[in-house]
Amino acid sequence: MNKFTLSALALSVSAILVGCNDGSGFTSTQSEAEQSTQVTPAAGESALRNMSQDKGAEIEAVLAEGVTSPDGEQVGNLIDGNHSSKFLAFDKKATVIFKAAKAAALQKYHFVSANDEPKRDPKNWVVYGSNDKQEWVEIDSRANEAFTGRAELKAYELEGEQAAYQYFKFDLEHGGTDSYGADITQLAELELIVIAEAPIVSFGASNLTPEVGELVVFEDTSLVNPTSWQWTFEGGTPATSTERKPLVRFNELGAKTVTLVAKNDKGESELVKTDFIRVWDPASPWAGFPKPTVTFTKNKPEHPGQAVLERVMPDLESEIHRISELIAKRLFNNVTEINVFESVEFITDEYDFPAAKGGTDKNMQLMFDLNHIANLEGKGDQAIRDEIIGVLWHELTHGYQNVPNSGAYIQGTDYHSYLEGMANFIRLEAGYLDRVREGRSWLADVNDDAYNQTSLFLEWVVNTNRNIDFMKAFNASAKTIPEWSFEAAFEQIFGENRGLNVVLGEYQAYLKSLGIVPPNPTPVEGYSNILQLEGVSMITNATHLGPYGDVPENTFDNSVYTPFTGVIEAPWFIEQYTPHQLPINEIDAVEVDFALANEETVSQYSIAMSDKNEIRWPTSWQVFGSNNGETWTLIDEQTFTGIPELLTTYTYELEKPVDVQHVRFSFKNERQGDGIGGDNGRLVQIGEIAIWTQD
Repeated sequence: MNKFTLSALALSVSAILVGCNDGSGFTSTQSEAEQSTQVTPAAGESALRNMSQDKGAEIEAVLAEGVTSPDGEQVGNLIDGNHSSKFLAFDKKATVIFKAAKAAALQKYHFVSANDEPKRDPKNWVVYGSNDKQEWVEIDSRANEAFTGRAELKAYELEGEQAAYQYFKFDLEHGGTDSYGADITQLAELELIVIAEAPIVSFGASNLTPEVGELVVFEDTSLVNPTSWQWTFEGGTPATSTERKPLVRFNELGAKTVTLVAKNDKGESELVKTDFIRVWDPASPWAGFPKPTVTFTKNKPEHPGQAVLERVMPDLESEIHRISELIAKRLFNNVTEINVFESVEFITDEYDFPAAKGGTDKNMQLMFDLNHIANLEGKGDQAIRDEIIGVLWHELTHGYQNVPNSGAYIQGTDYHSYLEGMANFIRLEAGYLDRVREGRSWLADVNDDAYNQTSLFLEWVVNTNRNIDFMKAFNASAKTIPEWSFEAAFEQIFGENRGLNVVLGEYQAYLKSLGIVPPNPTPVEGYSNILQLEGVSMITNATHLGPYGDVPENTFDNSVYTPFTGVIEAPWFIEQYTPHQLPINEIDAVEVDFALANEETVSQYSIAMSDKNEIRWPTSWQVFGSNNGETWTLIDEQTFTGIPELLTTYTYELEKPVDVQHVRFSFKNERQGDGIGGDNGRLVQIGEIAIWTQD
């Protein structure tokens, strides 16, 4: 049983600044999260609040034996005030029990859908109340509910007068097996709405970006009739106030935190807004830049890699500070616009990966594998230093870049491609990712390869539009466009007649001028690929790496850059990251069965290698034909010795053409050596399959 206690201050939901001038002279600074948890009442009604954010609130998950939640997706995320995090359980059902700070009568509750796979959303559920966690009273139930999108908030009101309870239990059942064949239940946020007794704290200010010494007027805008106030102003004069509408000056540059405790006869509530005020000097727009705090955690201080790191990076803290400021200046116009990045913990240990980022974008953990650093020793100190600095450029960008107002971090989406494409562009522009240019390839969609091809596309856009600062405008668009997308951003920057498709078309023309053409399988003159006709479907007998993007449909998506990977022997990372895929299907060969809309005459076929993982290429295969999908006839077989060439199409002619409506490929990978078998897994990867019929 996992149990979490919410230690955040009551109603301190978010410190992200969003400007909205209402004409009163004050700037509203409520975030979307705050607005969803503080409900303004209609005439004659009581104010409502979200008690999930109360100090001392607790939540736990009661799961079936053997059922777990992955690291970073545990039940505490349901009440963290963050719609981007989620709770996930590897089961079709999950029970969640919320303990309120004190008994309250629930008026309604909110569910917020998580970032992926709609069938993982709760579909059916029952809600109970209790005051002893032993006897439960049903207070609501829902069936066949459905969300229309990701990160969608749905409200469920309770009918009639409600009794007060301290415990609320939610028995959740998911919407069905997801597209990866897994039974998973997930939810981003649970908000429990009750009638407010103590004040619901909110406040505004006449100017969020004053100059040094400039007067700022603050005003309490709390609900539920506060009668006294206690303000605290970081670096302010005065530093505290008990007025409802205090006047304050700030005499030092930088971001300032403001705190308000509001009281009435029923109690008190506190709201802390970090970095609420940005004091700056227009004549020196980057003065007072807040450097992130840097700490170091050496889990294996005697490891040879630690000595290498300290030798080549004796100035690591100052380098983090230098790069941070350069990134901020690249993405923003002055210090008042930036997202304040608070801390970096640099962790060294032995990992299964060279480097990775943890924590949050505001309080980041950077993990480096000491074995990876030690293994670079032979390349020279400068190469090791460049590798570490390159990672810093990419990861620290995530601490500063604006995040789109809509979407979720899912590979293959505009949201993901924006974040990772921009971070790798920043690294590329800084001179620490030149190798990406050597692998420039066709870009059919900005979401095909965010880290490499999208970053190169962004570099091209920047270099061909020197009359504007495209990257600053692109970064700003994530904050100003409510439903963000590449298309919306490009239209905002370049105008409605020059959206993404137009600019991408210009880039594709540039690629063709370099001799880079679309990544279709190499065509066979006088033949057509019948897998590109309407009505083709396919199935496979193999567990596959669909959660990593290598889905079966990639075998005939007309792009060799999007491979399909089938599993014969499970690699270590499935157990660690997608354990719901276990146990894998036990097979000797990965079968891919195509069903055609009509009977066709097959003369040749092609199998194309993708741009990576040559050792996953099959060592032999058989091809079968059928007209009913049940009785199969062998029509070809091949053995492939050696290692294939990347991005190469291999075409084979049948001994004689056959008329079939079903075609089966049965692939084996019996290769031996490093990187295959055992913990590395035995995998079959195909970039693309084509089946040719004579025109």
